[in-house]
Amino acid sequence: MAFEILDALKKDQHILVEAGVGIGKSYAYLVPLLLYNHCTRKPAIIATSTIALQEQLLNDAAALQERLETRCEVTLAKGQANYLCRKRAEEYLERPDAEMPDALRELIDKGFQDRADFPGDFPASLWDRICITRYGYPCRNCHHSCAYRRMREAIRFTDGIVICNQDFLTAHLQKLFRGQDGLINRTVEVVVIDEAHNLEGKVRSATTDRISQNGLLKMISEAQNDVMSTEIPYIQKDINTAQRAVRAFFQCLQRQMQQQIADSTQDMKYAERFFFKDDPEALALLSSMAEALDALSENIQVYSTYDLRRGSRYSGADDFYTKAEDLLDMVSDLGSSLLWIERRGDRAELVYCPENTQDIISNLYFRGDVCTILTSATMTNAAQGSLPERYAYFISNTGFPLDESGFLSEPKPSPFPYDEHAMIYYCDDLPHPREDHDAFIQRGVERLIEILEISNGKALVLFTAKTDLEEVYMALQQRKLPYKILMQQPGASQDQVLSEFRNDVNSVLLGTGAYWEGIDIRGKSLSNLVIFRLPFPVPDPIIEHKVSLAKDGMMDVRVPEMIIRLKQGIGRLIRSFSDKGIVSIIDPRLRNQPKERYHDVVWASIPIHNRTTSLAELRTFYQSLMDEANPNN
Repeated sequence: MAFEILDALKKDQHILVEAGVGIGKSYAYLVPLLLYNHCTRKPAIIATSTIALQEQLLNDAAALQERLETRCEVTLAKGQANYLCRKRAEEYLERPDAEMPDALRELIDKGFQDRADFPGDFPASLWDRICITRYGYPCRNCHHSCAYRRMREAIRFTDGIVICNQDFLTAHLQKLFRGQDGLINRTVEVVVIDEAHNLEGKVRSATTDRISQNGLLKMISEAQNDVMSTEIPYIQKDINTAQRAVRAFFQCLQRQMQQQIADSTQDMKYAERFFFKDDPEALALLSSMAEALDALSENIQVYSTYDLRRGSRYSGADDFYTKAEDLLDMVSDLGSSLLWIERRGDRAELVYCPENTQDIISNLYFRGDVCTILTSATMTNAAQGSLPERYAYFISNTGFPLDESGFLSEPKPSPFPYDEHAMIYYCDDLPHPREDHDAFIQRGVERLIEILEISNGKALVLFTAKTDLEEVYMALQQRKLPYKILMQQPGASQDQVLSEFRNDVNSVLLGTGAYWEGIDIRGKSLSNLVIFRLPFPVPDPIIEHKVSLAKDGMMDVRVPEMIIRLKQGIGRLIRSFSDKGIVSIIDPRLRNQPKERYHDVVWASIPIHNRTTSLAELRTFYQSLMDEANPNN
């Protein structure tokens, strides 16, 4: 992999390479990057999805530089929410209801500014009140020494390597694409994207705008306060019109969301995204709102400009003008935007982004003078066929070039001895999870208990839906099993729950969402991984948009999405050469007879080929693993 990356650098090519867990892919790109920097003195960027990997890369780079005898400045550029804002902290400490003020003052006096410097049990709710939320022009006038500001200034001129997240890199490339100054040294010619299976989602997020009723009404109020005076009372008519239009549109959105929840299957109970129904009523209300906001913002901007000549500053009016203009542009070209509804608490928000995310990624990452190296453990959607066929889903989502400027690498399989250290159990006798959901949950819980008895707990159980997770958790709690049942808690620190799971070796952890990837728990604590249901994507506006463009929505979109997620989930079990355990898939859709049409491609994509439908065989295999690990028992 390192040699292929060196060849790509020499030939000025982009490279795409799936690298299985355990091959040392971090070293495979760090070594070429450090040598490239040593020889050229040109900066480079590494972008990942998680802080954990960014911090690991910082340590890996330091260790490698000793061996390579190179001297390269490596800067970790975390997102702004990871840094303390001294101004916000001081304002918070002045409040009479400030939480733990003495302890907070002591930490600040010690110079702590990075979230990682603060104690692990520092309340997340308190951190949200004192971290940086909007870094920009006003920050230049802050009199305090700011670690984030120093970092931002340093990376603009560094000739070393910057480690950041994919959101930060995308924002940098967007600025350069618009002809502005970037966030990082603009002479960068080499970029590495690790955890690249998340790139499409990150870029889509970076190009997404959202509007809420409370947000718009607040912007109207702030802009109104900027310009309102007794001299211009007639602007109130435009304000009233805009406020009515905003409320009418969001009442329509609320009705749409509640209707979809009422009509939906079990999976949508806790869904965050819903479809925007572009019926005549909704479109008329959207247009009326956009026009009313634009008319008001134009009017306010006139007075803002007039008063600006007298030395006043009206950031509220400017922000409102920009938001209104962007919304009107979107409404005037609805065909090029993808719209949906998102739930925030009990409120509905309108979210929109360009339809052509693939073109945006291609313009930012694969055109111009930058050589882009993309890698992840889960990038292929098939284990057989030509390389373009095996990487087809990633290519279709990102526009990775298939001409001479792009190189597809043969996937690098994990060196871990999966078939010696692991076995997959799969069901062929349970009800269909969607067609008979209640029966599936009931019998699935019974099967899960049988599987947990084999390992006496020590299990991570992954769910695709929060409803399933909650139902199974309640059922397990009622059974009073001889091991602790932990459940992922909304808003709780993931580190705290995972730490409890590690320390209580026989415990069982139920999780969804982020628990499918990024969790690294080695040893006996996680020697039994259970997939409660195949991770097909739930109904989602983005997925359905992709399906509408595909020749075969199931095989070209839904199945590749499921395979990548499934590989991520199964990858939680074997994290080192010494890890051993079992995987269970409590879902009948991978049965051998009758086969679903995706049966063969799914099984071929999973790295563990040792599999069974017999619980007795699974129990015997697991016991043999434990006997090998404890030969004296």
